[in-house]
Amino acid sequence: MSSITKYKLKNGKELYRVQYTAGIDSLTNKPARRSKRGFKTQRDAKLWMAKTLTDIDMYGFVSNPDATFKEVYESFSIRYAQTVKSSTYNRVEGLFKKHILPVFGKKQIKKITISMCQEMANKWSKKYVGYSCLINYTSRIFNEALISNIVHSNPMKLIVFPKGTKKDTHKLSEDKFWDKSELQIFLSQSKKYYSKKNSEAVALFRLLAFTGMRKGELIALQVKDFSYKNKTLVINKTLTTNKNHKKSVDSPKTENGTRTIYLDQNTANILNHWIHTMHKKMLALGYNTSSSEQLLFPSRRNSLMTPLNVNKWMDKIINSYNDDDKNEIKLKRITPHGLRHTWITMAVESKKMTIKQIQQQVGDSDVSTILNIYTHVTKEASKKTIDSFTDYVGIE
Repeated sequence: MSSITKYKLKNGKELYRVQYTAGIDSLTNKPARRSKRGFKTQRDAKLWMAKTLTDIDMYGFVSNPDATFKEVYESFSIRYAQTVKSSTYNRVEGLFKKHILPVFGKKQIKKITISMCQEMANKWSKKYVGYSCLINYTSRIFNEALISNIVHSNPMKLIVFPKGTKKDTHKLSEDKFWDKSELQIFLSQSKKYYSKKNSEAVALFRLLAFTGMRKGELIALQVKDFSYKNKTLVINKTLTTNKNHKKSVDSPKTENGTRTIYLDQNTANILNHWIHTMHKKMLALGYNTSSSEQLLFPSRRNSLMTPLNVNKWMDKIINSYNDDDKNEIKLKRITPHGLRHTWITMAVESKKMTIKQIQQQVGDSDVSTILNIYTHVTKEASKKTIDSFTDYVGIE
């Protein structure tokens, strides 16, 4: 049942109000009464009511028909948080807050058109390599609105998907990793700079460089994960950030993330020495480290280390080497994750491991990174092969 009534504002101005039944509420199974006011003429009210009732007849119950994009996103966000890891949720939440909500957040979702979506998709494609993620996540909010019968179609699915700036997936920047001589310089400098004041850093970078593990996996390691006798390290957890943006420990990033890796004797010795040093250091600070859950690389408060500390220690080692005037060739700056790429590169160059073995060692379910490095290394090897052949033939 619907009706149109006249009402007066305080200033005496007359407007019209529409009251109607928006179908049956799927949650209460009762008629859902709605109203909309502010029409200047009865004709405007009748036209709006006719269109709305037609939509209800065609599509059924309309839930909060004036909902904004942000309101629908908030509904989606609650359920999405239950289906993914905290780290994934935080990353996606960041995408929405930085890129999507500033554009669509305040708009009534039913008033967002195909042309609006197309315009934004085109802009994203010119600015961001990962623009397809922004398009896909925006589309998921429209799907949420579809489920709630707020909209009757998904305009983001009707756009012409832009090509964007092509990214060469086979190109690997040499700025992201070190070659063998650069790694040797770094590890030598880490001992020189930190051996007397931060043996934790020496052990930590040795482990990152000789295993290819992720920084988050290293920070989450516990003493019980290491077997000096067997020279093994069990990786079955990683550092993550929960929904309250606090550090916590979760299962590994990928399905292949849970693994047991083998250590060379020198790395095992360095790690074993650090564990004994760590027990003494933490005891002096008043902490009992005999628990089976004891962290392998704890903070001074015997809690999870701040990830940024690893980056800072690495920068100090690089700076200490580059600031020495005796060193004419400077060490390029990479991140701790670059040590992972360095390990993979050297594993490929050594020709001692298959791609499958490398994948198992680093716990990566996506082989694309390894293949990209493999392509880069084999291309460089091909160039050297051609040069060697030319030198052998001796004809210019």
